[in-house]
Amino acid sequence: MTEVDLVDAHCHLDELGRRGMAVERALSLAHAAGVHQMVTSADSLAEGFAGLELAERHPEVYFTPGWHPSNGRAPTAAELGELRQLLRHPRAVALGEVGLDYSTRGGRPSGSHEMQREVFRSMLELAAEADKPVVIHQRAAQDDLLAVLDQTPPVRGMLHCFSGDAGFAAAAVSRGLMCSFAGNVTFRSATDLQQAVVVVPAAQLLIETDAPFLSPQPHRGALCHPALVAVTAAFVAVHRGVCLETLAKATAEAARGFFRLPPA
Repeated sequence: MTEVDLVDAHCHLDELGRRGMAVERALSLAHAAGVHQMVTSADSLAEGFAGLELAERHPEVYFTPGWHPSNGRAPTAAELGELRQLLRHPRAVALGEVGLDYSTRGGRPSGSHEMQREVFRSMLELAAEADKPVVIHQRAAQDDLLAVLDQTPPVRGMLHCFSGDAGFAAAAVSRGLMCSFAGNVTFRSATDLQQAVVVVPAAQLLIETDAPFLSPQPHRGALCHPALVAVTAAFVAVHRGVCLETLAKATAEAARGFFRLPPA
C-alpha cells in the first residue's frame, strides 16, 4: 500500500517531552506513520520560545507562539513585543493558541469573558499585522467567538481541536475558517463531532493530535503523540466515506496551504 502523507496540524511537543516521550522518539514514530510535518503550538511565551527551539532543531517541526485564555490576563506591552518578535521568525507559521474559553472544567482560570474577548481581539490584530494565520482555541464560547470574528478584520483562522456540532461547523466554514479535528472525534460519545466532521469541505478540513492530549480510540488514556494523527485520519475517512489516502492527501494539502508549509 502507498504510504500516506499526513500533517499533524496541532500538537505540543514540549509538553510531550515533559510527560516522558523524547521529541526524537516522537518524530521517529511520526515518520514511520507517514507524518512528516507537524505544527507545535504554544499557550504562553515560555512555550513559544520552546517551540522556536524545537523548530530550529528539527526541519519537520514548525511552531506557533500564542497567548492562551488560561493565562487569565492580557499580555503586558513587553510580552506583546516578545510575541511580535516570535511571529517574525521564519519558522513561525501562525499565532496561537489564542481564543476564548468559558468552560468551567479543568480548573485552569481563564479570566472574565470581557477580558478574554479584548485579548482575543488584540491577538487577531497582531496576526493581521504579521500576515500570519490564527490557531483558535474555543470552549463553550461559540457565539462570542463568532461575534468577535465578525467584528474584526478578516483573518485566516483554524478552530483547533474542533468543539461543537454540525451547525457550528457550518457557521465556521461560512466564515472561511478551517476546522481541525483531534482524537476525541473517535470517542463513542462524540456524536456531535462525528456529525460535524462530515459537513466540513475537504479544503477546510485539518487533522491534529493535540498531543500529548486526547489519544484516539483504541489508544485512549495513553500518551498521545503525532504518529496517532494517522489513527484519527483513518476514522475520519470512514465517516466521510473516502479512503485514507484521499483523506490524507486533502488534509495535508489544506494544512500546507493554511500554514504556507513547503512540500514534505
